[in-house]
Amino acid sequence: MTANREPTKVTLLLEKGVQLDAFAYGNFDHPRFGELVFCTAMTGIEEALTDPSYCEQIVVTSVAHVGNTGFTGEDMESKKLWAEGLVCRELETVPSNWRAKKPLHEWIVDEGRFVLFDVNTRALVQELRDRGSQKTLVFRAGSMSGDEAKSYLQTKVPSMKGADLTAKVTSPKPFIYGKDDPGYWPLDGYLGLSGLKEKHQESRNIAVWDFGVKNNTLRILSSTGATLSVMPATSKAEDFLRADIHGIFLSNGPGDPAAATHIIAELKKILGKKPIFAICLGHQLVALAAGSKTFKLNFGHRGIHHPVVELSRSGEAQRTWITSQNHGFAVDPDTISKQGWLKFVHADDGSVEGISYPEWNCDTVQFHPEVGPGPFDSSVLIKNFLGETVYAGS
Repeated sequence: MTANREPTKVTLLLEKGVQLDAFAYGNFDHPRFGELVFCTAMTGIEEALTDPSYCEQIVVTSVAHVGNTGFTGEDMESKKLWAEGLVCRELETVPSNWRAKKPLHEWIVDEGRFVLFDVNTRALVQELRDRGSQKTLVFRAGSMSGDEAKSYLQTKVPSMKGADLTAKVTSPKPFIYGKDDPGYWPLDGYLGLSGLKEKHQESRNIAVWDFGVKNNTLRILSSTGATLSVMPATSKAEDFLRADIHGIFLSNGPGDPAAATHIIAELKKILGKKPIFAICLGHQLVALAAGSKTFKLNFGHRGIHHPVVELSRSGEAQRTWITSQNHGFAVDPDTISKQGWLKFVHADDGSVEGISYPEWNCDTVQFHPEVGPGPFDSSVLIKNFLGETVYAGS
């Protein structure tokens, strides 16, 4: 793909008929597409674009200016850019950050992706809030007629519903994290996780079931002294049950959880046999393995300031957490199995944000307790999993 260093005039066509003109950096020799979603985070563009959970999605940022911090190469959540593209209002092409190695748009283009700018993102976010996330086509202005663009969008752009994307983002083979990867985490002491390493002399082997795991998840888990065995999404139940594994961490990831039937089938064989802590997609997969159902949210939750209410076993509100989230599907609360109880709900829409399964020694949350960037409220959940569940259960 030839990188386009000059802005191109493009057309943005949404599934439900909205059409916008914009300028873009990137290659538009052929149409580009993805599910258009919005993120309300004010920071962390580099982290967001490299989050595997954004696979096959185009991200609209609600912050007015993008690009001031440029690309650092130090804040990536994976080894590549996973989002199909970025849509913003004002794009700064000259970064003002001593850590920047290149302008943001140059990095995006070098990765084979695209960035749209000079877009009324306020109106675009309102469209997505009112009518939901939508399949979207981006093409060079004038290269397609209206009917051609609509036909292309309807017939060639896949829907996120029914899409199992775990195979695209997972590690191709198992590996031990830490041998070649730095365990650097500057807020380790602040998060209170390093105490686990000092308290427990014997290291524990934690399996990380990788559905699109982020770098910061591995850094934080490693900082507790645990040895991390990262396992591909295609792993079988026996890979976990026969190994010397003290606990299993199920990661975040993209796509429709109900479509990952091969993972759900293996997970059913594991529940109750190893301590489990699951986040985001992992949370949804546990619920499905337990007999629950999931559904697609209208526009999802994507940002670093989502309020979540912790509930007691009797359903009384305990406290409110501020959380980081990135997901488009949710668990149906009316289908939670008898083995589980609703532990967290979203303060805005009441959707399921966490389930506890005491009989199975399993807890799940819809949000991201590994932060980076984001609030630190829920990092204690990782500490509890390792300190109280894995170590205490040994």
